[in-house]
Amino acid sequence: MKKLFTAIVSLLLLSMTATAAAPEDRWLNGAAGYARALELQRELKVPLVVYFYADWCPYCQRLESEYLPTAPVQQYLRGVVKVRINPEHGPAEEEIASRYGVRGYPTFFVMRNLSSPPRNIQPFRKGANLTPAEWVTACERAVSSATQAPVTTISRAPAGAAQPTVKAQIVNVPPSGSPTFINDAQLPALDAVLAKYVAAIGGRDAQRRITSRVSKGRVDVPGVSFGGKLEVYAKAPNKSLTVMDVEPMGLVKQGFDGRTGWRNGSDTANGIERAAFVDADFYREIKLKEQYTRIRLLGKVKEGFRQVYLVEAVSPGGAAENLYFDVESGLLVRRDVPRQTSGGTVRTEVYFGDWRDVDGVKVPFKITQAMQNTKFVITLEDVRHNVAVDDAIFLRP
Repeated sequence: MKKLFTAIVSLLLLSMTATAAAPEDRWLNGAAGYARALELQRELKVPLVVYFYADWCPYCQRLESEYLPTAPVQQYLRGVVKVRINPEHGPAEEEIASRYGVRGYPTFFVMRNLSSPPRNIQPFRKGANLTPAEWVTACERAVSSATQAPVTTISRAPAGAAQPTVKAQIVNVPPSGSPTFINDAQLPALDAVLAKYVAAIGGRDAQRRITSRVSKGRVDVPGVSFGGKLEVYAKAPNKSLTVMDVEPMGLVKQGFDGRTGWRNGSDTANGIERAAFVDADFYREIKLKEQYTRIRLLGKVKEGFRQVYLVEAVSPGGAAENLYFDVESGLLVRRDVPRQTSGGTVRTEVYFGDWRDVDGVKVPFKITQAMQNTKFVITLEDVRHNVAVDDAIFLRP
């Protein structure tokens, strides 16, 4: 009976594929979606679109809010297989981006088939941006003019094989503008949003069982340097040390010993920077309401392709922050905070991704900090809990 059912389903799927005039009108996502997109392209013989983006990228947000929803773009996308990939969501996604030679966002590749070279078609041009209709025309021309390259494929290539390359410009733009609110009569209470976040990261009991954390990874400064070293030591209740060695800044150490914050051996006197050391509270994430003098849920907003709850929070030092919680997962995906720089106070957008389970609690393995024209991309490679950490390392040298 099982074999018969499987055979019937296979015949139904085959007949649906044979009579379909166009692919499904939906985006596939991530590494799994990419694998499915390759299968669909082979079956349906239609162009393939591979869109690489990042949560912190303002131009990606413009692409998604000003171009993708328009009628000419929607009509074009209905006739292609399409997949969205955020390289910061995991190693599999990062590997695909590396295979395509992605160096900036957004990159919007179009291909006639899997043997055609990928073409990165951008609506954002120097002097004047393309209109949505012009952008669609550019995509169509890129596909129609593509030449066959039978040897090179975009599926997983063996080591040493030719890889697709593309010139991708890193665009530095100011922080994104005002959020787009979504009217929702079923907006939950703030406590429900925070409770869902606590549950998403493992729950209070699991978090309390962790008393120390040692994280190691790398720091990339897009367009400037890659492969900087990062080590972060944290110990309950509120001790922390961050050691970062990245060009062009060199070695930077920042610590909090439970009472005093310091950076490279000097006391930190600025009020906003002192407020930032509240983050040293080891259990901060399970008691967010206690970290702020005022906190309120502003509403539901659109953040790229996801919907998030926007929470406004005011720290004891008077600095206002924005917290963005994913509606579906409950996880914190973004945090806007004021930070002090040599040029004064600037807003920093911090994006959290690639959440992984470590000893029963969720940890973001990808953290991107964007301020003005500078971005730091932190990729954790090793996270260990409940290891012995000497209190002396948190003291000011």
